Amino acid sequence: MSSPVMNQDMTQEVLSYLPASDLGKFRLLNKECNKRSYESWFLDLNLHRTNSVSGCFLQSRYYEQGYKIRTSFIHERSNLQNNDGVSIDFLPPGNNVKIKACDASHGILLCVNDRGVVPEYIVCKPTTKQYQIIPNPNGRSCDRSLGIAVIGLDPFRYKIIRLSKTSGMDRNLRTLACEVFDSGSFAWKRLKNLRLPRTDGLILSNPVQASGFLHWRSRNDNVIRFCLKTEAWSFLHTPNFGVFPKLVIYVGKLGVIREWTGKDQEDVRGLWVLKSSIGKSWIKVRDIKSIGVSDNILWTPSNDVVTLWGWDRVCFYTINTKRLNIVHTNTEFAYYVCFPFCSDYERVDLDQRQEDTG
Repeated sequence: MSSPVMNQDMTQEVLSYLPASDLGKFRLLNKECNKRSYESWFLDLNLHRTNSVSGCFLQSRYYEQGYKIRTSFIHERSNLQNNDGVSIDFLPPGNNVKIKACDASHGILLCVNDRGVVPEYIVCKPTTKQYQIIPNPNGRSCDRSLGIAVIGLDPFRYKIIRLSKTSGMDRNLRTLACEVFDSGSFAWKRLKNLRLPRTDGLILSNPVQASGFLHWRSRNDNVIRFCLKTEAWSFLHTPNFGVFPKLVIYVGKLGVIREWTGKDQEDVRGLWVLKSSIGKSWIKVRDIKSIGVSDNILWTPSNDVVTLWGWDRVCFYTINTKRLNIVHTNTEFAYYVCFPFCSDYERVDLDQRQEDTG
């Protein structure tokens, strides 16, 4: 007897009630279910029914009797614009609490508070105002890049990857110390150094998380890939077309955007995604013609909306309707760092260790 055919509309109706932390597991049901769950209409319905949030944290440095950090949250849905008070203001007091990394799909941030000689490393969930102060990593080295990823929900578990340099390492970011913090053991572990070819080097950036990996880009347009399960490194090249490759996440997969000038002399951005999370083959998805801005680009959770940001503004651009929505403008000369963020209001286990250590 053949298996009954799954009704996609009925499935989407059920999935629309799931919080963001559970939705990812059900996207593995089938390709059609996965595709439709990234469409704007479904995500809007899901955000409304689960009281979840989607948008980005903006972080800038400003001067007011010394340099300070300003952080704010911008909703993708303009009718909200932080009426629910999503922020990191609940963290320990200090003017230098910085967001260093984000698991965008689970709403978990890694922050560092530089209020004293020894910085505090803090993992938090802003929507539930929970946080956990974790042990400091190797104090003799300097952070170069940090990444955080949730690897389990029941029980809740995450890993932090830290790339750093000591005074004896080269200045070209070809060799970096690598440490991993596992919330299960609540301790840092030193791995072998990350070593790149003599002609290459790491580009300092926030890593892109997709399909169980964290990804960075190198100067030679290679993707440097860290497996969260095996804690091993691998490398692949970006599509050999266009210039200025940028790593993004698109419908849960690693994507690359490259730019070129089209036949009509318009600037075009092309998007490729990995065919397989562990493979090295890319599939062309779409082209995005110039919209008159050349800002940094991030993909939001939906498949047809991108986030554009620069030093003076943040915009959401809907590809299908060609609508540009400027959601924030900056009157100060302060360049932003942008962290995409999507979260539900389900509490997670981030309090116990804080109580044990505090």
